[in-house]
Amino acid sequence: MAAARTLLPWLPVVLTAALCAAALAAAAFPTTTGARMRLRLAAVALLGVAALSATLWQSWAATQEIARLERNDPAKALAARVTELEAQLSRLQQSTRERSLDPDTAKKLADFLRPFGARKVVVSCVPNDVEAYRYATQIADALKSAGWDANGPETTVIFGNIRAMAINIYDNSGAGSDTAKILVDGFTKLGIPYQSRVPPAQSLDSGTVELFVGAQPAPGSLAEAEPAK
Repeated sequence: MAAARTLLPWLPVVLTAALCAAALAAAAFPTTTGARMRLRLAAVALLGVAALSATLWQSWAATQEIARLERNDPAKALAARVTELEAQLSRLQQSTRERSLDPDTAKKLADFLRPFGARKVVVSCVPNDVEAYRYATQIADALKSAGWDANGPETTVIFGNIRAMAINIYDNSGAGSDTAKILVDGFTKLGIPYQSRVPPAQSLDSGTVELFVGAQPAPGSLAEAEPAK
């Protein structure tokens, strides 16, 4: 099969050369008549059909071979695998990225909250989680920069094993307070992820809003753990 593939590209050339030779032979004896002339003309026609057929077949075979090579191209398969692995890595990094309040966002949040005067807020986070504690500290610092009475960050287990990227807002401030709404407006304006939650009955002192930073979701998991009842 390999030898045939090596020789076959020459077939149209050979047939075309034979066709030219037959045509020249027929032209060299213009006075030839009868069966001999018909035989020569038939040979020319046959060679012409054969040369055309061989050319078309060779073109088709080349197209099929190119398609086969493209289907079995190791470079393309490797590139597809690399793309798949990059997507998996991106999803893993997304699920384990470090939360932070960058200085510019923190300043804008403080500027937004400052006109509302001093508000009492408790900032807390899950224990034994350096990343959560660092994020909670950045939030508390921004609130303090706005002149708010922000306590913390404290560590607590009272909210249960909540796993979420967002800041959890617990409002026990009463119907007459708009502290939680101000925080929600500020977080929304600056694109800071948050989640409003109903506080456990024993969690907060009356008149208090608490911002709780839980642990990040487990890699590849979108679900949140149930809060404490």
